[in-house]
Amino acid sequence: MVKELSIIHSAHYQEANFHSNMVYLLLAGISFGSIGLFVNLIGNNISTLLIVSIRLLATAGIIYTYQTVKTKRSEIPLESRRDYYVALAGGIIGFALTFSLYLKSLVLIPVSEAVFLHYVAFPFSTIVYSTVYLGEKVTKYEFISLAGTIVGVSLIYNVGFTGGFTSIFGYTIAFISGITYSAALLVLKDLGKKKTTLQALFWPTLLGGCVLLPISLFAGFTFDLSGGILGPLLGLVLISTLLGYSLFAKGLKKTRAGLSSIILIVVEPLSAVILAILFLGERVSISSGLGGGLIVLSGLLLAGNQGNRKHDAEA
Repeated sequence: MVKELSIIHSAHYQEANFHSNMVYLLLAGISFGSIGLFVNLIGNNISTLLIVSIRLLATAGIIYTYQTVKTKRSEIPLESRRDYYVALAGGIIGFALTFSLYLKSLVLIPVSEAVFLHYVAFPFSTIVYSTVYLGEKVTKYEFISLAGTIVGVSLIYNVGFTGGFTSIFGYTIAFISGITYSAALLVLKDLGKKKTTLQALFWPTLLGGCVLLPISLFAGFTFDLSGGILGPLLGLVLISTLLGYSLFAKGLKKTRAGLSSIILIVVEPLSAVILAILFLGERVSISSGLGGGLIVLSGLLLAGNQGNRKHDAEA
């Protein structure tokens, strides 16, 4: 009887712990989704390259502090020179270049549309990883997801063509940021074979930030904190970065990586759109909404299928 009560108590504890981790991931997605709001409020008062440098180095600093508190700092160093080269390439292309393009697009076009175009990264990187890295054939799920992504991007671009050169440029760099971000996701998967998610994230963000910071300083930069810009800048660092990654780290503890990806794929773009509507007065057109919905559904399809395949393989 005591043993049965102990098992029931343990089951309830695990269920409560699972739900609390889900809440952490949901809040992390909302924190990450606030990037577009803060970047829009900052506008052109601070150079995009400098903002990206600050955010990448802040991310690396947060992870290093967290690993130190958890007495896991000794696990941070990579195991081979090849891993450092991979992290450097991922930091430059997947993070420094990606976020430079993405943050610039958030100022040029509506946040909702930039976010949706940026999210082509997940379907694209998943297909590339399974076909190129693992040598697997394209599955029907991947084909459907790719088709849905292409249609989604086309619907959003259809809106952009009416806005002139600046609009088209914004849509283009937002889309390219999604493609280059695939490099970051591929690198994280590669390093994640030997490291935790946060440990794998540490090196690309640190190296990407270290490479980008001197470029942003020597290229000439704008840093004007007048007109209430300090608040949004602190929000970008403290909420979108510090709080976001802290909650993400908490939520990852007892949640499968596949499930955490699914949560973020839905919550982050949805919260970005809602915040843009509430605080920036943006309106989401029917075409953009349908296009964004298709892109998110494509990512969900792949994430769910990938998670099931991994679960079956482990079973």
